[in-house]
Amino acid sequence: MRCIMRYLNTTNPQKLYGLFFSILAASIVIIACTDSTTSKQRNPEPAKAIVVTSTGMNFDLPGQIPSGWTTFRYQNKTDITHFFVIEKMPEFEGDQKTVEDSKEEIVPVFQNIMDDINGKDPSFPDAGFELPEWYPNVLFVGGPGLIGPNGTAETTIRLSPGTYVIECYVKMPDGTFHSTEGMIKGLEVTEEISDIDPPDPNVEMTLSSTNGIEVDGNLTAGENIVSVIYDDQKAQEHFLGFDVHLARLEDDTDMDELGAWMNWSTPNGLTTIAPVEFLGGAQEMPMGGTAYVKVNLEPGEYAWIAEVPNPAEKGMLKTFTVE
Repeated sequence: MRCIMRYLNTTNPQKLYGLFFSILAASIVIIACTDSTTSKQRNPEPAKAIVVTSTGMNFDLPGQIPSGWTTFRYQNKTDITHFFVIEKMPEFEGDQKTVEDSKEEIVPVFQNIMDDINGKDPSFPDAGFELPEWYPNVLFVGGPGLIGPNGTAETTIRLSPGTYVIECYVKMPDGTFHSTEGMIKGLEVTEEISDIDPPDPNVEMTLSSTNGIEVDGNLTAGENIVSVIYDDQKAQEHFLGFDVHLARLEDDTDMDELGAWMNWSTPNGLTTIAPVEFLGGAQEMPMGGTAYVKVNLEPGEYAWIAEVPNPAEKGMLKTFTVE
């Protein structure tokens, strides 16, 4: 732990929550129309969602997407839980940082920190335990929440032009981050503006460090759109900001186990296999940010939960019933 504390003393902790990630980005579904009265094909309609697919420890997505409101549809075609968080990379001393910089200077450091927590030798001895000087300028801007095996998560956020990274920092049982295994990819957001608008929510949620998760409205069976507003953003004890994820509960779900699992900085935290089935959510965003989460629900018991230590004590665990 001495290595972790030395690292923390030299880094802005509120920015810390981004470090394992390095965002992944999306793959466009284009809808084309055919004129029934002529042999000519009309111009394809603009893409309405950016599709990101995982078939293993990978992200399949387009290299460039327009700026503005963007719907990410994440298809997790694997047998374990994943997510992806989107990080805007900075320009530092005239050098635009990219996913390659994250792979070389960020991911190995976080893996070494996790190894130290687990009492293991560092996986990347040459990388050490210190983040680069430019790391605090990385901006975390959201993304789809935790999604279970063979599930699909859909989240809409607003992106400005720039260079981004997407990544998953869920861990293998031995403490290896999925980003270390290859779940990290670059994305360019262009000056071209997307033509989509944010969806109309039937439920509104506000997240804050003071009041936790506050929900206005009731989720029902079928399709729901939840707006998630970040009233503020504050690093927690595990040096990450807060987010929100939707979990389906069973009769035998251990809520204490679920709460403990949401803390990445413990040996068993955020490791696969997850203790519940996750259905999506909204990743960390700056204060004032808004995400829109689409979920299709069956009758049953559910919970909104943040990826923070002791979420229930912070008001960041809310259970509810869908009739």
